[in-house]
Amino acid sequence: MKQIVVISGKGGTGKTVFAGSIAALAESAVIADCDVDASNLHFLLHPEVLEEHAFSGGEEAVVDPDQCTGCMQCKEVCRFQAVEIQFPPPPKGREIPEGRKARIDPIMCEGCGVCAEICPEKAIRMEPRDAGSWYVSETKAGTMVHAALKAGEENSGKLVAQVRKKAKAVAEEENKEYVLIDGPPGTGCAVISSLSGVDMAVIVTEPSFSGIHDMKRVLELADHFSIKTGVVINKATVNGENTKEIRTFCRERNIPLFGEIPYSKRVVEAVSECVPYVEYADDEVSSALKDSWRNICKT
Repeated sequence: MKQIVVISGKGGTGKTVFAGSIAALAESAVIADCDVDASNLHFLLHPEVLEEHAFSGGEEAVVDPDQCTGCMQCKEVCRFQAVEIQFPPPPKGREIPEGRKARIDPIMCEGCGVCAEICPEKAIRMEPRDAGSWYVSETKAGTMVHAALKAGEENSGKLVAQVRKKAKAVAEEENKEYVLIDGPPGTGCAVISSLSGVDMAVIVTEPSFSGIHDMKRVLELADHFSIKTGVVINKATVNGENTKEIRTFCRERNIPLFGEIPYSKRVVEAVSECVPYVEYADDEVSSALKDSWRNICKT
């Protein structure tokens, strides 16, 4: 069983469009959408959820008002300004409330735990933070493992690791040949988590200055982890000179060039219809996608 991750140094190269098409072409694969911060592969593959699991990306502080004496030592040590002074409602017949309590703003809290450590009354406890969910679903292309972080939540690298772990387990259980991973763009923690331990990274780039620059950055990252890599040039006909530059770069570095996909407005139409392109049209773009997948399999 081989793990193949599709990544790109930047957003907008067509990475997910490419991943959706090779998922539709693969006959023995489990699909993993590891772009958990902004997942969108499900728009093309229409998964039916079979399992849903909560994801805790860390902890948050919670105050027990019955134990809090209002000393506010927690407020003094909090670097994130997450501790607020809260007065309880005044007793019936009185206008001025008696006593004060600490309250933790869950949005501001970073879960460092200093307040719980410093509290003399042990009135603050750390609880798991509900950061999102991950799913096991069924699609016409096979089993799909995917996830979604809640807005503003972190630890996407940890969630990516969970998605990949489950996808690998399902592939072994179902005796599949591939785990196809749609990775996140960029070179951050989630990308590193998507890359670690895979058999091959397919880098989807475009013939623009930013596309070439960021392709080289993510290649350096893959080289650092000794990951075998190959390149697909999407929208290859937009700028012939830059496409030629990518070809030359790959040849000089001995990097496989799996395919060159021409630009077509019909790709936008396929995306708007929420269909993988190889199922939408039978033209030069579809042929280039199929050739790219064959070249990946050969390598």
